[in-house]
Amino acid sequence: MTLFATLRRRLATFAEDARGSLSVEAALILPLLCWFYVSAFVWFDAYKTQNVNLKATYTLADMLSRETDPVTETYLKGLKTVYGYLSNTRHPSWMRVTTVNCMSNCDSDSRHLHVDWSYATDGNAVLDHATISGYYDKIPFMAQGDTVILLETYMDYKPLFNAGIPATTFENYVVTRPRFAPQLLYAGAGS
Repeated sequence: MTLFATLRRRLATFAEDARGSLSVEAALILPLLCWFYVSAFVWFDAYKTQNVNLKATYTLADMLSRETDPVTETYLKGLKTVYGYLSNTRHPSWMRVTTVNCMSNCDSDSRHLHVDWSYATDGNAVLDHATISGYYDKIPFMAQGDTVILLETYMDYKPLFNAGIPATTFENYVVTRPRFAPQLLYAGAGS
C-alpha cells in the first residue's frame, strides 16, 4: 500500500467517525451564539431607548402646548423630572424649551425667526437670536406672527456591551403650536 492510499484511508475513517462531534460543535458554535445574543440585546436596547425617548419628548411637547398660564423655572425643572420618569433610563439627559415666532418672509427659506424665550436644564446653552439660524431646517414654515414651541431632548446613550454601537447622543426635536393660547409665556422673561 502506498503512503497516499494509507493517508486517504485514515482521513476517510476519521471523517466517518461521529464520536465526540457534539462537544466539538458546541465548542465552536457556543461563543458565536453568545455573541449574537448579546449583540441582539444591545441593538434592541438602543432601539427601545431611542423609541421611548422620542415618545417622552412628544408627551412633554403636548403638555407644553396645552399650557395657558406662563410657565416657571420650577415647572420646567419638573417637566425634566417627568421626562426622566417617562424615559425610565440610567443615561444622563437634558432638555431645552424655546418659543419662536416668525417676524417676516415666513413662507420662504429667508424667513426671520425671533426667539421669545429659551430655557435649558442642567446648565446647558439656551437658544438666542444668533443661534436659532441653525434650526431653520427643523422649524416648519408658519404664518407671520405665529408662535411655535421647540422642544429638544438629549440623552447620552452608552451601550452595556461593545457590540457595534458606539456611545452616542440621542437628539429629538419636536415643534408644536400652542393649542389654547396664542403663545407659551415664561414667567420672568424679559418680554
